[in-house]
Amino acid sequence: QWYQRRVPEAVVSTQSTGVRKELSSYSAVLSQNCAAAVAPKKLQAALKRATAPVDPACDRSRNLMVFGLPEAADEEDSATQHRVKKVFSKLDCDPAVTSSTRVGKKTETRPRPIKVTLERREDLLLLLKKAKLLRQAEGFRTVYLSPDLSREEREESTRVYQTLKRLRRDNPGRRYWVREGSIMCDV
Repeated sequence: QWYQRRVPEAVVSTQSTGVRKELSSYSAVLSQNCAAAVAPKKLQAALKRATAPVDPACDRSRNLMVFGLPEAADEEDSATQHRVKKVFSKLDCDPAVTSSTRVGKKTETRPRPIKVTLERREDLLLLLKKAKLLRQAEGFRTVYLSPDLSREEREESTRVYQTLKRLRRDNPGRRYWVREGSIMCDV
């Protein structure tokens, strides 16, 4: 039968010799180029960076951004905290809040977002799961919750959601959604 056909020994010998030569040249290139990359000092520096304690000012894992909450002209931090507590009460949550402040430049056209730092990451995840309930809550339909993202993460998220909008517009019969930063589609 066609799938049981044997390959001639001369062909196998020639191919294995070629493969051996390629592997030896690849091995030589690796040993030359990787010697500098695997230098002990570079390894120690990389290990030090990887195990360095996280600066709390740079840690975004417990930060929540609240968008769309109205802002008074002379709003103080205590008023901001009170507004944030109202949002959380609409979601039936009472997380321990470390701080909450408005960020960005003040404008007349729209309210600044509020950066909320929570004591526990689990509270953040619970709030994000319940965030969609705000769309049905009277007085909170324009309020949105989001994790605190770096500039690069925001740009990537914007790119993904623009692509999602385009796909939904071009293919109205299909269903698209975003999961873990990737666009998913029903087949």
